[in-house]
Amino acid sequence: MTSTTNVLSIGNETEELYYKVQKTSNPKAYFEFEFENHMRKLLLNGEKPKDLDEKSIGRFAATEITRNGKQYYEFVPDGYKIGVIISGCSFLPKDMVFRVKKKIAKEHWVNENVIQYKKNSMRHIQGIVSECLQEECNDIYQYLCYLRQNDPNK
Repeated sequence: MTSTTNVLSIGNETEELYYKVQKTSNPKAYFEFEFENHMRKLLLNGEKPKDLDEKSIGRFAATEITRNGKQYYEFVPDGYKIGVIISGCSFLPKDMVFRVKKKIAKEHWVNENVIQYKKNSMRHIQGIVSECLQEECNDIYQYLCYLRQNDPNK
């Protein structure tokens, strides 16, 4: 049995959909819509971005390695390896190693991006990497606040 149903298509595939936010008494319902508009005003003076630059954000990961009964952790920008224990988005993934280095004592570092740490310390390392990723977000937010305060078009 074959289908003879016709489907009416309005518009084209590249057409952007604009929708009205329905009125509600819950202020959280407007968050996504208002947040997008607020960030657009902050970053782009209210304009839509021209093109999406997918390469502007990279990834930073920490991996766990056990060799000869010793526990090692490797910090890898822009890459995935076996044994990833935490991974996150970063605008400067290569610089994230320097943030991690500030939080871990020098005697633990085996080479540029590998540390030897005590066993069962995975959660501690995850916490350190998470803090470093959050610090980058905070730095970006502080910079956006600075730009907003010093905007000559205000």
